[in-house]
Formats: sequence, C-alpha cells, structure tokens
Amino acid sequence: MTASAGLYWNPELETLPWPEVERWQAQQIERALPAIRRRSAMYRELHEALPEDLRLASLADLDRLPFTLKEHVRAAQDAASDDAPLGRNQGVPLREIVQALSSSGTTGKPLYYGLTRHDCEVFADAIANTWYTAGLRAEDVVAHLVGLPMVAGGLPYADGFRRIGATLCWLGGFPTDRILREMRRLRCTALLATTSFGLYLSEQWEAVGQETGVPSRLAKVVCGGEPGLNQPEIRHRITEGLSITHLRECMGLGDVISGMWSECEAHEGMHFNAQKHVAIELIDPASGEVLPWRQGATGEIVYTAFDREATPMVRYRSRDHALVVGMGCSCGRTSPRIRCIGRTDDMLIYKGMNVFPTAIRDLVASRFAGHIEPMLRIWKARREQVRFDDPLPVDVEAAAGLPAHRYAEFAHAIENEVRSQCQVRVQVSVQPPGSLPRGVYKNALVVVREN
Repeated sequence: MTASAGLYWNPELETLPWPEVERWQAQQIERALPAIRRRSAMYRELHEALPEDLRLASLADLDRLPFTLKEHVRAAQDAASDDAPLGRNQGVPLREIVQALSSSGTTGKPLYYGLTRHDCEVFADAIANTWYTAGLRAEDVVAHLVGLPMVAGGLPYADGFRRIGATLCWLGGFPTDRILREMRRLRCTALLATTSFGLYLSEQWEAVGQETGVPSRLAKVVCGGEPGLNQPEIRHRITEGLSITHLRECMGLGDVISGMWSECEAHEGMHFNAQKHVAIELIDPASGEVLPWRQGATGEIVYTAFDREATPMVRYRSRDHALVVGMGCSCGRTSPRIRCIGRTDDMLIYKGMNVFPTAIRDLVASRFAGHIEPMLRIWKARREQVRFDDPLPVDVEAAAGLPAHRYAEFAHAIENEVRSQCQVRVQVSVQPPGSLPRGVYKNALVVVREN
C-alpha cells in the first residue's frame, strides 16, 4: 500500500470496532498455529499439550496457550547451529531469511531475529502505519537518527519511511554537530530519534547549524525507544528547543515489530497500529490474568505475531507496562490508546516496594520543573542489583537558574516528595547544570557505580 490523501493508512482495520478486529485476529491466529508448530521446534515443545486442531472463537481463548517468555527465546537461540543460526525458533530454512535483526542488548545478551521477504513487507507495512498515524507523509524529508542499522529501530524504521513515500535522510551515526548542519542543508521537515536524543538535540539546536545559512524547515518530531514523552516538562523542552509544535510519541518491540504504537493529532496516548499483523492482550504482570482493554487499566502487554514466518511469536510477554488512556479516539481510530509506564526489567525494589526508575524521573520532572532538569541517574552497586535496603542513590541536575546554595534545599524536597508519592526512600544529590551525560541513543536511568 502507498500513502493516500486519507486520514488512515489502513482505513478498514483502523476504524473497525475493536471487538470485530479481535474476532478477525482470532481467526488469523487459529489458521496460523498449525504451521507455526510445524516450523518452530520451540513452539512444538511449548504447545505439545495442546490439540492440533485448537479452535479460537475469540481472542479470549488465547489464554489456553502458554506465554512465551524472553527466557524461552534465549534458550532457543542458544541452541543455534550452522543451518539454524537463529536457533530452535527459526521457522524457515536459512536461504529464505533475507535479514537479521538484533535487540539493543541494553538488558543483557542481545537476541537475534530473522525476516523473510514476507516478514520485511509485514514490518514495513506496520511501521508505515505507525509513521502515518504520527502525522508523517510522503512530502516529508525525514532525518532518521538511529545510528545502528541492525537494531530493530534501524533498517526497519528506514523501510517504513520509504513505504509512506517520505524522503529518507539516514543521519544517525554522524556526530551531533554534523547531524544538525545536514538537517538544514537537506531541508529536513521531520526527525525520528530516541526521547533522550531528542531532548539532547533540543539543547543544541540553536547553537549549531545556523552557520549554514539555511533556515530550519523542521516541523515534525517523532520520539520513542524509551518512556518519557508522557511528561509535559520533557515535551515542553523538546518542542521549545526545536521550535516545533508537532511532537508525537512512538513505541514498538523488536522481538515482534519495532514500530506498533504512535500518537495521533489528539496527543492523548499511543494508538496500536499493527492490528493487521499482530494481536495484543493486557495481563496482570503478577498473576498472568488477562485484563480487559478499558480506560484506566494498567498491565503488561502481550503480543501474538500471527503473520510472521522466520521467527514466530505467540503470546510473547513484552515486560512493557502500560496505562490504558482510552478506547477509540476523536481521530476515528478504534484501537486502545496507551502510555508506557515502565519495564519489568527496569523495576527496582526498596524494602519490598516496587518502583520504576521512570516513575521517580517523571515525579521529579513534573513537581520541580524550572528548578531541576528532567535528567536523572540512579546508582546501584552491581549490575544484577535489584533490591535496596538503603535509600536509592539518585543524582539530579539543577536548572541553569538555580543557585548552588539552594541545591541541598531541593535535594531534601525531592527526597520527601519521592517518599510521599512512591513510598520509597532516595538519597538525592543535586548536580550542576550539564553534568549528567547526554547520549545519541538511550540515556540509562540506572547506572552501576564503579568501585
């Protein structure tokens, strides 16, 4: 499909009542399961207790299938061979795999996934739908700032830009000053970056690039790869720093499809955009119980990619925790709208109380805006540390106008606010402006302290 002048990339599915979408998806999954079991040794083992002719009257019947965990995928990958370098979940012969993708590896050993030509088409279509929902169009000139082609946000994102007909300018990997200059020279109208890098660019935008003599044409910015754009202070910093009003959040999962969620013009949560190829469930992360998609619900997202050949995924637990903002939208799309609130992998435990680092960051950014930058770093003693008996050591960064003699005052105020709102104790150190690291990819909120 190519972009049209319409409001939607896939008008039929994007506007179909959500229960009807789920019924259609259940039919697709029912048809796909026998072939998935034949092709994937991992799923033959996971599903060995299930009847060969399993019937799915609705998506609710998916709870008869076991979850796929990252540990299952990792164990399957560890059984790699020369003929099957992707391991026991490689569902097609090697000669049919035209591309390999890697997870970022930020939470451990990277996982690898394969794509057939059909899978590449599926990725490109779903990601194009994501960009289209986010307001990108064929006339845009897009600066693609993810610098690693093999990660799921690299080449697949580029294919999605090309699919909507936009002009792709892959500037990721260049030094920041060159990115800012080339964006002006190439008359880039849109930008895709991680939220961290978008924030960093907003601080550099006016300092670099003006010497080209070419005025900025930038009008649209799409950020993702990590939570953050749900915070008004972070959105304000990016929109003000880049002098734009069109800022949209996006999200995906490389294990499934790297672009599946994005905001529309309503800016009220991210729509699910991959319904043609992927089904979604919301579960209680502790019990595994399936939860209804309804406004105000929170839970972990589970994905079933029913149109995937090389490395199938059935009921894959993403570890992404989401808040359901609503169902339906003024834009006419019917899919759930969410905000990502954290990942299981990132969760810390203070004396039995669970807390996401993003929750601390968001609280600081919202309550101390104007005095404290939306930058934060939590220290732990070793990589595997999750539990803390002593207050969590936290560095925050002072805004430029905050005098040094008030640092201790704000450190104490932040400690009290976090204790009151998150029920955990932190030990805060306020650092001078510009002292916390800014990166060109993702900024880690939790860092191991070197001894």
